[in-house]
Amino acid sequence: MKFSSIFFPKIITDFKSDINKNIQVVQKRGRKVIYVDGAEQTGGTITGMWQKALSNVKSSRLSGIPQAAGQMSNVQNALVLGLGGGDIIRLLHRVDSQIKVTAVDIDPVMIKIARDLFGIRNSSNLKIHNHDALYYLLLNREKFSLIVVDLFIGYKNPQKFRSPRFLNLLQKSRQKNGLILFNSHYHSDFNNEFEEFHNLCTQIFSTVEIIINYPYSKILLLK
Repeated sequence: MKFSSIFFPKIITDFKSDINKNIQVVQKRGRKVIYVDGAEQTGGTITGMWQKALSNVKSSRLSGIPQAAGQMSNVQNALVLGLGGGDIIRLLHRVDSQIKVTAVDIDPVMIKIARDLFGIRNSSNLKIHNHDALYYLLLNREKFSLIVVDLFIGYKNPQKFRSPRFLNLLQKSRQKNGLILFNSHYHSDFNNEFEEFHNLCTQIFSTVEIIINYPYSKILLLK
C-alpha cells in the first residue's frame, strides 16, 4: 500500500453513465471508493454505515424490535436493490457465505464497475439483474427474508422509490418475518421531507425504526 494512497485520494478512473452521469472510482486511505456526482456511494463511510446497520440487526441493538435478535443469522435469501460497488453483498456474505443474494441495478455501467474493480459478479450465491428496481418488484414472485434498499442517484432517492406503490411492493416481497432496511436520503434543512416519508412508512409497515442516523442518510428498519 502506497503512503500517498492513504493520505491523498487518487482518482483511479472516471466513467460516464446515462443513469448516474459522472462516476469516479477513487483510491482513498488504501481502499476503492465510488463517487457519483460527488456523492460517496461505495466504500469509506458508506461501508462503515452498512456494517453498523447489519451489526445492529444481528445483535438486536434495537429499542422496539427484540424479535430481530439473531435474525441476520437466519437469512436464507436477500434482495439488494442498488448494487453500487457491492458493499452490502460483501457484508452479507461475511455473515454467511451461503446466503442467496439477488442484486438489482438499473445502471449497466455500475454493474461493470462492480465486476471489474470490486470483483462482484454472478455466482452460485449471487445473481445480478440489470433492471429498474420498481419494474423488478412488479414482476417478482419470490419472498425474501431480507430486503436492502440502497437506491440513489447522487445524493437522493428517486421519488418513485419513496412512493406508496413501491413500499407496498416491498411489503409483498418480504417473507412473513422478513426485514427491510431502507437507506433514505436526509438533509437537516429539509427535515419535513424525511418526516413525510417516515409517516408514509408507518401507514404500510407495523414496525418502522430508524437504526442509523448519518448527516445525509438515515437507515430505516421496516417490518
